[in-house]
Amino acid sequence: MSRTWSVDEGLRRFSAAVFHPIGRFLGRVLSPNLITTLSIIAAAAAGYCFAVGRFALGPWLLFLAGLLDIWDGQVAKMTGRISTFGSFYDSTADRLSDLFFSFGTLYYFAANEVYDLTFMVAAYIVLSALISYVKARAEGLGVACNVGLLARPLRLLLFGLPLFIYGVTGNIWVFRGSLYAVLALSLETLAHRIMVIYRGAKEKDTAAAQAS
Repeated sequence: MSRTWSVDEGLRRFSAAVFHPIGRFLGRVLSPNLITTLSIIAAAAAGYCFAVGRFALGPWLLFLAGLLDIWDGQVAKMTGRISTFGSFYDSTADRLSDLFFSFGTLYYFAANEVYDLTFMVAAYIVLSALISYVKARAEGLGVACNVGLLARPLRLLLFGLPLFIYGVTGNIWVFRGSLYAVLALSLETLAHRIMVIYRGAKEKDTAAAQAS
Protein backbone atom coordinates (compact mmCIF):
# COMPACT_ATOMS: atom_id res chain seq x y z
CA MET A 1 0.00 0.00 0.00
CA SER A 2 1.39 3.44 -0.93
CA ARG A 3 2.14 5.86 1.82
CA THR A 4 -0.54 8.55 2.27
CA TRP A 5 0.74 12.10 1.80
CA SER A 6 0.25 14.27 4.86
CA VAL A 7 0.26 18.06 5.05
CA ASP A 8 0.54 17.79 8.82
CA GLU A 9 3.65 15.63 8.63
CA GLY A 10 5.22 17.91 6.03
CA LEU A 11 4.67 21.03 8.10
CA ARG A 12 5.93 19.37 11.25
CA ARG A 13 9.08 18.17 9.51
CA PHE A 14 9.74 21.63 8.07
CA SER A 15 9.17 23.26 11.47
CA ALA A 16 11.35 20.67 13.18
CA ALA A 17 14.21 21.35 10.77
CA VAL A 18 13.93 25.13 11.15
CA PHE A 19 13.72 25.10 14.97
CA HIS A 20 15.95 22.08 15.57
CA PRO A 21 18.88 24.05 17.11
CA ILE A 22 16.63 25.55 19.79
CA GLY A 23 15.16 22.13 20.49
CA ARG A 24 18.67 20.78 20.98
CA PHE A 25 19.38 23.51 23.55
CA LEU A 26 16.09 22.93 25.38
CA GLY A 27 16.87 19.23 25.61
CA ARG A 28 19.82 20.06 27.85
CA VAL A 29 17.77 21.90 30.45
CA LEU A 30 14.14 20.74 30.21
CA SER A 31 12.30 17.43 30.05
CA PRO A 32 9.84 16.75 27.19
CA ASN A 33 6.86 16.63 29.57
CA LEU A 34 7.85 19.95 31.13
CA ILE A 35 7.99 21.54 27.67
CA THR A 36 4.53 20.11 26.98
CA THR A 37 3.29 21.66 30.23
CA LEU A 38 4.76 25.03 29.21
CA SER A 39 2.91 24.78 25.89
CA ILE A 40 -0.38 24.34 27.78
CA ILE A 41 0.40 27.37 29.94
CA ALA A 42 1.25 29.48 26.88
CA ALA A 43 -2.02 28.44 25.17
CA ALA A 44 -4.00 29.26 28.33
CA ALA A 45 -2.36 32.69 28.45
CA ALA A 46 -3.21 33.19 24.77
CA GLY A 47 -6.82 32.23 25.47
CA TYR A 48 -6.99 34.79 28.27
CA CYS A 49 -5.57 37.49 26.00
CA PHE A 50 -8.14 36.66 23.34
CA ALA A 51 -10.95 36.72 25.89
CA VAL A 52 -10.03 40.26 27.01
CA GLY A 53 -9.33 41.52 23.50
CA ARG A 54 -5.54 41.71 23.66
CA PHE A 55 -5.09 40.51 20.10
CA ALA A 56 -1.70 42.14 19.61
CA LEU A 57 -0.22 39.88 22.31
CA GLY A 58 -2.35 36.72 22.25
CA PRO A 59 -1.19 35.43 18.84
CA TRP A 60 2.45 35.61 19.92
CA LEU A 61 1.63 33.41 22.92
CA LEU A 62 -0.26 31.07 20.62
CA PHE A 63 2.79 30.94 18.33
CA LEU A 64 4.96 30.13 21.35
CA ALA A 65 2.58 27.33 22.36
CA GLY A 66 2.86 25.89 18.85
CA LEU A 67 6.65 26.01 18.95
CA LEU A 68 6.74 24.32 22.34
CA ASP A 69 4.49 21.61 20.93
CA ILE A 70 7.13 20.99 18.25
CA TRP A 71 10.04 21.13 20.66
CA ASP A 72 8.67 18.61 23.14
CA GLY A 73 8.72 15.94 20.45
CA GLN A 74 12.17 17.01 19.27
CA VAL A 75 13.59 16.84 22.79
CA ALA A 76 12.02 13.44 23.42
CA LYS A 77 13.67 12.02 20.27
CA MET A 78 17.06 13.69 20.74
CA THR A 79 17.38 12.65 24.38
CA GLY A 80 15.91 9.18 24.00
CA ARG A 81 13.05 9.99 26.38
CA ILE A 82 10.17 8.87 24.17
CA SER A 83 7.49 7.25 26.33
CA THR A 84 3.92 6.03 26.03
CA PHE A 85 2.74 8.51 28.64
CA GLY A 86 4.63 11.32 26.90
CA SER A 87 2.79 10.56 23.66
CA PHE A 88 -0.54 10.54 25.52
CA TYR A 89 0.31 13.76 27.35
CA ASP A 90 1.35 15.51 24.14
CA SER A 91 -1.92 14.62 22.40
CA THR A 92 -3.95 15.70 25.41
CA ALA A 93 -2.02 18.97 25.60
CA ASP A 94 -2.88 19.69 21.96
CA ARG A 95 -6.59 19.29 22.70
CA LEU A 96 -6.36 21.48 25.82
CA SER A 97 -4.45 24.16 23.94
CA ASP A 98 -7.07 24.22 21.17
CA LEU A 99 -9.85 24.62 23.73
CA PHE A 100 -8.07 27.40 25.61
CA PHE A 101 -7.44 29.73 22.70
CA SER A 102 -10.68 28.98 20.84
CA PHE A 103 -12.94 29.40 23.88
CA GLY A 104 -11.15 32.64 24.73
CA THR A 105 -11.94 33.92 21.24
CA LEU A 106 -15.52 32.66 21.49
CA TYR A 107 -16.01 34.52 24.77
CA TYR A 108 -14.70 37.80 23.33
CA PHE A 109 -16.97 37.84 20.28
CA ALA A 110 -20.00 36.63 22.25
CA ALA A 111 -19.46 39.37 24.87
CA ASN A 112 -19.15 41.97 22.11
CA GLU A 113 -22.25 40.61 20.34
CA VAL A 114 -20.48 39.74 17.09
CA TYR A 115 -22.72 36.77 16.64
CA ASP A 116 -21.66 35.54 13.21
CA LEU A 117 -18.08 35.14 14.43
CA THR A 118 -19.33 33.62 17.67
CA PHE A 119 -21.15 30.88 15.76
CA MET A 120 -18.22 30.35 13.39
CA VAL A 121 -15.76 29.96 16.25
CA ALA A 122 -18.20 27.53 17.90
CA ALA A 123 -18.34 25.55 14.63
CA TYR A 124 -14.55 25.61 14.54
CA ILE A 125 -14.41 24.13 18.06
CA VAL A 126 -16.81 21.32 17.09
CA LEU A 127 -14.98 20.50 13.85
CA SER A 128 -11.57 20.56 15.53
CA ALA A 129 -12.82 18.16 18.20
CA LEU A 130 -14.30 15.84 15.56
CA ILE A 131 -11.11 15.86 13.48
CA SER A 132 -9.04 14.92 16.52
CA TYR A 133 -11.53 12.28 17.68
CA VAL A 134 -11.76 10.66 14.25
CA LYS A 135 -7.97 10.38 14.03
CA ALA A 136 -7.63 8.95 17.56
CA ARG A 137 -10.48 6.48 17.03
CA ALA A 138 -9.01 5.34 13.71
CA GLU A 139 -5.60 4.77 15.25
CA GLY A 140 -7.28 2.71 17.98
CA LEU A 141 -8.72 0.53 15.19
CA GLY A 142 -5.34 0.24 13.52
CA VAL A 143 -6.16 2.52 10.59
CA ALA A 144 -3.83 5.45 9.83
CA CYS A 145 -5.61 8.62 8.73
CA ASN A 146 -3.15 11.47 9.18
CA VAL A 147 -4.51 13.23 6.09
CA GLY A 148 -6.32 16.43 5.18
CA LEU A 149 -5.35 19.96 4.20
CA LEU A 150 -5.85 21.55 7.62
CA ALA A 151 -2.78 20.45 9.54
CA ARG A 152 -2.59 21.74 13.11
CA PRO A 153 0.31 24.15 12.48
CA LEU A 154 -1.61 25.65 9.56
CA ARG A 155 -4.75 25.86 11.71
CA LEU A 156 -2.89 27.82 14.38
CA LEU A 157 -1.42 30.14 11.75
CA LEU A 158 -4.76 30.82 10.06
CA PHE A 159 -6.34 31.49 13.46
CA GLY A 160 -3.62 33.50 15.17
CA LEU A 161 -2.19 35.70 12.42
CA PRO A 162 -5.54 37.23 11.35
CA LEU A 163 -6.35 37.95 15.01
CA PHE A 164 -3.02 39.76 15.32
CA ILE A 165 -3.81 41.82 12.22
CA TYR A 166 -7.24 42.58 13.69
CA GLY A 167 -5.64 43.68 16.95
CA VAL A 168 -3.23 46.02 15.13
CA THR A 169 -5.49 47.41 12.39
CA GLY A 170 -9.01 46.92 13.77
CA ASN A 171 -10.06 45.25 10.49
CA ILE A 172 -12.30 42.40 11.59
CA TRP A 173 -12.81 41.16 8.02
CA VAL A 174 -9.29 39.74 7.99
CA PHE A 175 -10.22 37.30 10.73
CA ARG A 176 -13.70 36.72 9.33
CA GLY A 177 -12.31 35.76 5.92
CA SER A 178 -9.65 33.53 7.45
CA LEU A 179 -12.24 31.80 9.60
CA TYR A 180 -14.32 30.99 6.51
CA ALA A 181 -11.22 29.35 5.03
CA VAL A 182 -10.50 27.45 8.26
CA LEU A 183 -14.04 26.08 8.39
CA ALA A 184 -13.93 25.00 4.75
CA LEU A 185 -10.58 23.28 5.25
CA SER A 186 -11.85 21.67 8.46
CA LEU A 187 -14.77 20.14 6.56
CA GLU A 188 -12.38 18.89 3.86
CA THR A 189 -10.06 17.37 6.47
CA LEU A 190 -12.91 15.67 8.34
CA ALA A 191 -14.42 14.25 5.13
CA HIS A 192 -11.00 13.14 3.86
CA ARG A 193 -10.22 11.30 7.09
CA ILE A 194 -13.59 9.58 7.16
CA MET A 195 -13.08 8.36 3.58
CA VAL A 196 -9.59 7.06 4.38
CA ILE A 197 -10.93 5.28 7.46
CA TYR A 198 -13.78 3.77 5.45
CA ARG A 199 -11.34 2.37 2.87
CA GLY A 200 -8.90 1.17 5.54
CA ALA A 201 -11.65 -0.49 7.57
CA LYS A 202 -13.04 -2.18 4.46
CA GLU A 203 -9.59 -3.55 3.60
CA LYS A 204 -9.16 -4.89 7.13
CA ASP A 205 -12.60 -6.53 7.05
CA THR A 206 -11.86 -8.10 3.67
CA ALA A 207 -8.51 -9.40 4.88
CA ALA A 208 -10.10 -10.81 8.04
CA ALA A 209 -12.84 -12.54 6.00
CA GLN A 210 -10.29 -14.11 3.65
CA ALA A 211 -8.18 -15.31 6.57
CA SER A 212 -11.14 -17.00 8.28
